[in-house]
Amino acid sequence: MDGTHVCVKVKHELQGMYWNRHDNASLNIMAICDLNMLLTYIMNGAPGSCHDTSVLQMAQQSDTEFPLPPSDRYYLVDSGYPNRQGFLAPYRSSRNRVVRYHMSQFHSGPPPRNKHELFNQCHASLRSVIERTFGVWKKK
Repeated sequence: MDGTHVCVKVKHELQGMYWNRHDNASLNIMAICDLNMLLTYIMNGAPGSCHDTSVLQMAQQSDTEFPLPPSDRYYLVDSGYPNRQGFLAPYRSSRNRVVRYHMSQFHSGPPPRNKHELFNQCHASLRSVIERTFGVWKKK
């Protein structure tokens, strides 16, 4: 599961709500895909100013069809989402510990240094499926 921004044109008086951190008006679209890059759920219409967690809350509260994962499964999510039952986020760095996450950090550096980095490397590798799915969708 992840979110992506799609640029939109909106009335001048609505631009503040749709303005995102990349300095343009957009919709924040949340999607879920499977390992075959097939989109299984899409929440569209959230203003670009909404944080990913807010879009998830909107989907869960307003869409009775929102697909919660079975109790023994998880959606892989990035650090913009909560790490709770059914949603598996990566380990984060803290003041006392740096934990790498992005695949580029493992390609250009040493192999995982501990169990948290090994988990994050596997997590990032699997999450690349949603990133590739968004890339293919946006190219079309």
